[in-house]
Amino acid sequence: MLTTMWRDLLGHKGRVALTLIAIALGVTATVGSWVVSDSIAATLAGQETRKDVGVSVQSPGKEAALTTADRDRLAAMPGVTRAEGVIVGRAGLVGRDGKFVRTATVLDRAGTNWSDGRRFTLESGRVPAGPGQVALNKPDADQAGLTVGDTIRVLLAGERTDNARVTALYTYNRLGPETTQDSDGASDAVPVIAYDSRTAEQLLGKRFHRVELTTAAGASAETVKEAVRKATPTDYHVETGSALAEAAVAQSDAEAQELRMTMLPFAAVALLVGGFVIANTFALLVSRRTRQFALLRAVGARKRQVRSAVIAEAAVLGLVGGTVGTAAGVALGPSMISVMRPGGEVDFTVSPVAVLLGYGVALSVTVLAAYSSARRAAAVPPVAALRTDAVVPRETKRLRVLLGCGVVIAGVGMVIATADPSSSNAARIVGLVGAVLGVAGMILLAPFLAAVILRPATRLLGARSRPAVRLGLRNAAGDPRRTAGTATAITVGLALVCSFATLSASFSALIASTIRANVPTTTVLQSAAGGQSSLTPAEAARVRALPGVSQVAGSRDVLAGLTYEGGRTERRISAIEPAGLKGVLTPDITAGSADLTQGVVISRNQADMLGLGLNDQVTLRLDARTSVTRAVVGIYDATELQASIFLNVADAPESLRRQITTLYATGPVPETARASITAAFRDRPDVLVGSRETLVQQGVEQQSLAFTLMYAMFGVALLIAVSGVVNTLVLSVMERTREIGVLRAVGASRLLIRRTIRAESIVISLFGALLGVVVGVPAGAVMQHAMFGQRLWDFSIPAGIIALALAGIAVAAVLAAMWPARRAARTDMLAAIACE
Repeated sequence: MLTTMWRDLLGHKGRVALTLIAIALGVTATVGSWVVSDSIAATLAGQETRKDVGVSVQSPGKEAALTTADRDRLAAMPGVTRAEGVIVGRAGLVGRDGKFVRTATVLDRAGTNWSDGRRFTLESGRVPAGPGQVALNKPDADQAGLTVGDTIRVLLAGERTDNARVTALYTYNRLGPETTQDSDGASDAVPVIAYDSRTAEQLLGKRFHRVELTTAAGASAETVKEAVRKATPTDYHVETGSALAEAAVAQSDAEAQELRMTMLPFAAVALLVGGFVIANTFALLVSRRTRQFALLRAVGARKRQVRSAVIAEAAVLGLVGGTVGTAAGVALGPSMISVMRPGGEVDFTVSPVAVLLGYGVALSVTVLAAYSSARRAAAVPPVAALRTDAVVPRETKRLRVLLGCGVVIAGVGMVIATADPSSSNAARIVGLVGAVLGVAGMILLAPFLAAVILRPATRLLGARSRPAVRLGLRNAAGDPRRTAGTATAITVGLALVCSFATLSASFSALIASTIRANVPTTTVLQSAAGGQSSLTPAEAARVRALPGVSQVAGSRDVLAGLTYEGGRTERRISAIEPAGLKGVLTPDITAGSADLTQGVVISRNQADMLGLGLNDQVTLRLDARTSVTRAVVGIYDATELQASIFLNVADAPESLRRQITTLYATGPVPETARASITAAFRDRPDVLVGSRETLVQQGVEQQSLAFTLMYAMFGVALLIAVSGVVNTLVLSVMERTREIGVLRAVGASRLLIRRTIRAESIVISLFGALLGVVVGVPAGAVMQHAMFGQRLWDFSIPAGIIALALAGIAVAAVLAAMWPARRAARTDMLAAIACE
């Protein structure tokens, strides 16, 4: 049996090659994703973490609190040979074009003092030695196009500036977990700018963010830590250097795992689509080899032997396809890394796990996809050997239709039962499960739908269309199982695109509508150009003093711990002046009031998810020292891009009050206020001045960018699906040789044959695409309901993306048909008619 199957494989190299392509594409996506995550993980893990620090003492909260006296006192402790203070301050870099250089580090932690230890690795130039000299972080300098010898402008706190010459470029060796934010915890931010210590004290401040202690030879870091802990206030962060290094390694591992968990689902989608293609390919092979299996049964082969032979054939193809796909995934790794980490230095790494994963998924997916076909092959009766033509199943199974209808009804029922916008988290998850069931049910019904839609279309368009279109429709409708099996791969890929496009469009519409409802047209907004950076009270005071400005409020956004009756979580909160919710902001209050002097105001979506109502108590942990407990006094409409909770700024700690995320201002004549603010900050590249529509545009662009990677990865799945169309058409042409020969014999031209195959490809592809749209858009509606707490019917249809996808599928269908059409047109009519 195995010898027979092996000869059959070698005798049909074309169909073997097509099957291998379907397997290899899915494996390529999986291995490529794993290689990228492995490479980035190895790079993160390989970053040098300092080991020259015995104990670190860090200020509590976000403000530098350690003084020179503290440093000297710590230096005199037993077991300590050296104490070095680390200054951290506000420093913004202005590029050659006069624009603010956006960096990964928050503006308030971008400046520091140079030290001669292992904090810095000098890459070029010489260390700064006095006023007018500065060193830059090399990656940030490269991004800004700056080098040694350039003169730069540095933006400091209090609206001060410093013009200095770049004397050195460095790379930073961090101590402990890296942070890009102004964090309360023990962490280390990569500084963008470094001055010599004396200049740093003058420009950035004399207090230290942390003091690093070097322990004497033979002294125990743990012993020194305990002594320092006793001599230091309890809210200071005291930790050994080795513990911080371990925390940094753990952070790198967590980032790598998060990246892997982000990419592998897309690879799983590619494998799922590839599984449909492989399953359909084997189904076609089995249905067209009915007579061969019957002959084997007639000469004594048992069902088990036939089934095992088909599975062995699948295993061989999986092994070869896994080899090709693994090699291709490794080869594509560097290109994928360059797209995901442009400009970053990533060590390309290929682990044995990636190779084993490639072979594992290739074998498992191929064997599982072929198992159903193997069972059908084993069920072929010996009497089928008497037939001269392959038997094409034209009716769909009644059990499959009934099962599909049942699954769709169950899914729709689950969605309807959880359609209340105020549903809990558990109910929303049930709704999402219902959407998945609905999509699965529609896939089960695909053969039935193909028959229901295409057969009437053939009768309706038959007399009115050209011969090629009529023949293409008839071929597609004649075998609904084959058509549905081929189209299903396209359906899955396009359904994912449409569902996430619907989610994105709905989110964009929600952002626009809620911002316009919460922010009046008369309000002028100011925010820091550094993204995560903040404005200061100096900017707020300056705006208040401007002519034409009568009201100013600043929102201080921060991620805070939230404790409530149902548990604990983290939410983004905004500390703001109470008057701000009644003038420069006009939140749509759906319950209660906007009086922040009486408690907090929470967004409706978050209140529903957490089960909170009016008068419920919540405790907010704002920093290491400050926690406040307040009652919910109001509920308002908001989006995920806005803060979930408004809090009276008087309840916030002093450090938070000084870090303003956004300033809102207005006046009796809004145009006058806007002109005054624009003129006042014309020379401040670190401050952005805009309107409500500016905020809308930023929000829409920010969320749209997040979906770009998804569309790219789903595009890979669609590429695999289109390869399935090529696969199906080529196999169909191979098995319809006699039919094509008869058509040529009765006068059909080669052009007609090519057009027929092309029409069949377009019909199959558009059927799958339309089915993908039909299931994808409702699934996206359920997703936006579950994620944003909106009504099911409050979704936006992404007409542009749908039209682009359908046009792309149509073009891909034409391209996919080129090779099969040329092969069919070159069929020798005499040899075709003579074949059995």
